[in-house]
Amino acid sequence: MSNVEIPVNQLDRGLGLCAENIRRFIEDVDLLLEHSSTLHATALAIFASEELAKYSELRKAKQSATGQTASVDARLFRSHQHKQELARALIPKDALILSPAAFDAEAFDSRDFQTEDVEVSPALRLDCVFVDWQDGEWAYGSTVEVDRLKQFTQAILGVLKALESGAP
Repeated sequence: MSNVEIPVNQLDRGLGLCAENIRRFIEDVDLLLEHSSTLHATALAIFASEELAKYSELRKAKQSATGQTASVDARLFRSHQHKQELARALIPKDALILSPAAFDAEAFDSRDFQTEDVEVSPALRLDCVFVDWQDGEWAYGSTVEVDRLKQFTQAILGVLKALESGAP
C-alpha cells in the first residue's frame, strides 16, 4: 500500500472540492431522474458515495496531521473498490440496497426472478453505464427502484452534512 502526502494547508481546498462535487453529482442524479435516466443516475449516485468516502478520509487525515503534510492511502484517488468499501462504513446499510429481492431464491430461479438484493457495488456502477456481452446475450443495467435511489442520495447528503458539522 502506497501513500500520498498532501500539504495540510491544501486539505481545506480538497475537502471543499469534494463536498461541491458530491452535491453536484446529487443534483445531476435528480436531473437524470426527471428524464427517466435511472441507470445513469445510479452511476452518478455511486460516484457521489465514492467522493464521500474520499471526503471522510481527507477529513481524518487533516485531523490527525501533526506536521506540514498529511498522509492518505493512494487508493483513495485510484480505486473505486476501495472508496466503495469506505463508503459502505459511512452510509446506512439499508440505503445501499437499491432494489430488494422480490422472490425467494429457494423457490425461484435467479435467472428469471430477482432473488437477491441489488446493492451499490463497483459492478453495479459499470452495469449502469456500459453495454456488455455476457453469456451469449447483451447485458445492460440492473433493477433499481427510484425511491431507493433517492434514499441512497439523501443518506449520502446526510453523512456529508454530519461530517461538515464536525461529527465523528
